[in-house]
Amino acid sequence: MIVRLRFKHAALRPVTPHRGQDRPHVVEMPSPVAPAPPGNPNHVSTQEMAGGLAALLTPAATLTFAIALWRLGQDLGLTKNFFITEGPFSHWQVWVALTGMLSASSFYLNRKSERAARSTAIN
Repeated sequence: MIVRLRFKHAALRPVTPHRGQDRPHVVEMPSPVAPAPPGNPNHVSTQEMAGGLAALLTPAATLTFAIALWRLGQDLGLTKNFFITEGPFSHWQVWVALTGMLSASSFYLNRKSERAARSTAIN
């Protein structure tokens, strides 16, 4: 059995059945992403913005993890003089939670930009 996928915005052409088939199986699908408006060379697409922000969040997550390890090291007596002495950011758990949030955001944005890039490459 042959299944053919067509996007609705594409030009439709007649499908001829293969030998031994009554009619081909055709599945109509909506277009996944609207194309970017032409003409403006400085236009930044949503996928480019998501990829750029993800590229900035990854080093930020690494930095917050290093700070969490530094604070944990001070609690264990391995390091001295953590730069924040009081308040919520003086605890290593806050820094680990912040690392998790930044890493999850970076992962989500990377996935979103790759998915958009794949869907525009199909068109």
